[in-house]
Amino acid sequence: MKPTKILSCFLLSFLLCNCESIKLPKAETLGEENSSYSYVPIDPFPVSTVMGNSCLPCQPNEIIPYKTLLNSFPDQTVRLSVAKLNTDGSITYGSVVKATAKNETYEVTLDYVNVDVTQIPFFYRQRVTYANLEETDNKKKKKKTVYDIEPSIRYDEHTNECGQIPNTDANKMYRIEKEEIRKKFPFDKGWQEKVVPVYIGVGLRVVARVTVLDANVNLSGLGVIGSEAKAGRLKGSLSVQTLGITGRSVSSALPLPSEINETTIQNAILSIGTIKAQLYSLTPKDEKSETNKDGIVISPRVVGIYKPFKGGAEVINPIISELARQPVRWYRPCKNPAKYPSSCSEKK
Repeated sequence: MKPTKILSCFLLSFLLCNCESIKLPKAETLGEENSSYSYVPIDPFPVSTVMGNSCLPCQPNEIIPYKTLLNSFPDQTVRLSVAKLNTDGSITYGSVVKATAKNETYEVTLDYVNVDVTQIPFFYRQRVTYANLEETDNKKKKKKTVYDIEPSIRYDEHTNECGQIPNTDANKMYRIEKEEIRKKFPFDKGWQEKVVPVYIGVGLRVVARVTVLDANVNLSGLGVIGSEAKAGRLKGSLSVQTLGITGRSVSSALPLPSEINETTIQNAILSIGTIKAQLYSLTPKDEKSETNKDGIVISPRVVGIYKPFKGGAEVINPIISELARQPVRWYRPCKNPAKYPSSCSEKK
């Protein structure tokens, strides 16, 4: 049996078995759903690649080659995310794995990704206001929770090409701006500074958009969703998307979006196994570029974030907007870092 088929079959059996055995905590209330700290998949967008610490000392006319892209991502992971699409148009992100009522709509996303993580700081505040401010009777006013999200100064705005803050006027300016922005968002007014982990990498994504037809439908994995669809307890569509991966062989391996059932889920997982096997079919010659012998081209993308505070789409959307405003810096590692000084400061 070919290695590609072996890997695909192994991946299929592993995911179908383990998805059913996942025991995730069930959020009992909407408040618990909103307070869940969770991975949030986002539509991929480009990053700005700069030299990482292993590429120093940035000597003139000295070039330290980057690692290949796949070797630049230290982590491999399979992440499950469940988002509830509410009737008012809002989205609730959390750890819900079981639908509690009929006719609810969910988007279940499984990411198979090779990633690195960078951190972006934000100022965050939770406050209570009124939904109907025009109401004069205080007893009739409806309270609602509002989340304020503002970008903090980016830690890399004053860095040099090596990703470090030089000991010059830029360092002084960095400290001044940091102090000024803290005055703008004082902690005694409810503001908190949070660091949002941003996942950068390549991979594949399976998205199941389902409407449940019965109460207590299990959404803990693709295998379970296929079983629930077979039992007539849910309906929906299934799609597969690449994240920073393209090429002719990829296009031919991707299944078309289709109705959810056990067969389409198996086909989706098999296509992922096929593409992942092709992704790793690199030869030494191929390492000079980001294209392998199967014609697959890979490029880093922002694929998701980790939500370290409360809130749903009203919190996530401003963060995504800020990340898309200016490409996120990704510090890509270089080869053989031990041969070179550890920092730019050692340059004579």
